[in-house]
Amino acid sequence: MKKPAQYRDCPTRPAAIKISGIFTMRRMLALMATLATLSSVIGLTSCVGYTSAAKSQVASTGLLTPSATTVDFGSIAAGGTTIQTVSVTNTGTAAVTIGQATISGTGFAFVGGNPTGSIAVGQTSSVQVRFAPQTAGTLTGTVTIASNASNSPLTLSLTGTATQGVLSMSPASVSFGNVAVGQHGSQTVKLANTGTKPVSISVSNTTGTGFGLSGLTTGQVIGAGQSVNFTTTFNPSVPGASAGSVAVASNVSATPATIGLSGMGTQAALSANPTSASFSHVAVGNSNSQSITLTNSGNATLTFSQVAVTGTGFSVSGLSTSTTIGAGGNASFNVVFTPGSATAASGSLVLTTNASNPQLTIPLSGTGTTTTTQLVSNPTSLGFGIVTINGTSSLTSVLTNTGNSSVTISNVSVVGTGLSASGVPIGLILQPNQSANLSVTFAPKAIGSLAAASVTVTSNASPITIGVTGSGAQHSVSLNWVPSTSPSITGYFVYRSTTSGSGFGKLNSGSPVSPSTTQYTDSTVQGGQTYYYVVTAVNSSNVESADSNQSVAAIP
Repeated sequence: MKKPAQYRDCPTRPAAIKISGIFTMRRMLALMATLATLSSVIGLTSCVGYTSAAKSQVASTGLLTPSATTVDFGSIAAGGTTIQTVSVTNTGTAAVTIGQATISGTGFAFVGGNPTGSIAVGQTSSVQVRFAPQTAGTLTGTVTIASNASNSPLTLSLTGTATQGVLSMSPASVSFGNVAVGQHGSQTVKLANTGTKPVSISVSNTTGTGFGLSGLTTGQVIGAGQSVNFTTTFNPSVPGASAGSVAVASNVSATPATIGLSGMGTQAALSANPTSASFSHVAVGNSNSQSITLTNSGNATLTFSQVAVTGTGFSVSGLSTSTTIGAGGNASFNVVFTPGSATAASGSLVLTTNASNPQLTIPLSGTGTTTTTQLVSNPTSLGFGIVTINGTSSLTSVLTNTGNSSVTISNVSVVGTGLSASGVPIGLILQPNQSANLSVTFAPKAIGSLAAASVTVTSNASPITIGVTGSGAQHSVSLNWVPSTSPSITGYFVYRSTTSGSGFGKLNSGSPVSPSTTQYTDSTVQGGQTYYYVVTAVNSSNVESADSNQSVAAIP
């Protein structure tokens, strides 16, 4: 009989089992187990008429279930650290072996626990994950667990937010301007935290010569949105420009917050010219002075805190503690010596200032001598010679104080008609070796000589008398001419001019010179002048001839 198609691949049942020997019960059981196993292996259960010796079973597997699929670390300050535990539980039916656990993402790392190994059914394995961000912002990462579990690889999400305080300083730079050397300048700076987390100051310092700060301490905390004030200082020790900075380091940044600092150290510098004053000989009771120029070669205004003079008879004028000298400027004053006795004296002028050389000493010396007053004239007499009447002549005599004390003029008197004096007023003071010009003028009004004429100068010295001589005279010009040969001549007219060839005026305008006279004297001339003359003849009809030849006369 032909088998159905579904049975063609199955073996046929044997007709009988041949017993080739006697089996023990143990061998029988072993044989039965072997047959049962073989029937299961070769799939006898799929054949009609055969029954499997073993029942069908489901395979056992492991399954990892995390405590959370997303681990949120929340918000922490950049530079800070937080740790969370990540757990997985084997909720499967077989043990799970974790071959590898990895973590990714900036700021995330494993720090504890056992990320590998075997986890029995129902057991839990944990690992610690650290979140340590260094910069502000939201950061993400993952934990990946590779195992023999049915849901391998298992991926967990990591997330966290880093907040950061932000330090800022205002103003952005500090300029102290001009600060005198040895003095102190200060300005306030605002340090603000404009971030969202507190900031802890780790260090604060300044750079640059002369700069400093106060009001900040290490570990000082500035809350979010808060600010503090601190003080920057500039205390220059030398003149000149200085530059530096303030740096404040904190827990929020590897780079400190900085602002620039600048300032100018100023200081005056004093010198004197001349560097000493020597008065040689000064008469007792008299005064002599010398000028000294002070120069400030520094870059700050020079001020005086003390002007001290030592030594008998010495004093100063034009300088006091209220005097100031601008940078690069100068000022002059006088040192005065007024000896009280005929002895040598010495002293000093000590100037205390804000200069780099705070004390400047100027040595002083002088000698007092016995008072002598003497006034001399040169020349001791004046001779005018001949001076034309109505004319003037002036001569000078130089008056000199040859003593060692001042001479005061009390009077100048003149003896002599036509004499006057000028140039030496009453009250004039002549210091030793000082001179004045005495001008004496002679203006005679009549013919004749001066008699016992003089000029006398009276002062606190012995009076001096200057003798004066001179004569008043009248100049004249005598003219002579050849008589005219024309008939009926009734006389002659004489003409004069100060210009050659023109401008002539008639001298004898009233009546002509007699025809029998051929000369004329002009007594109206002035000294120092040149005159030009011509003569004409006039007849009975009152008709004048042409001009004669021109004659010239120069009056001395």
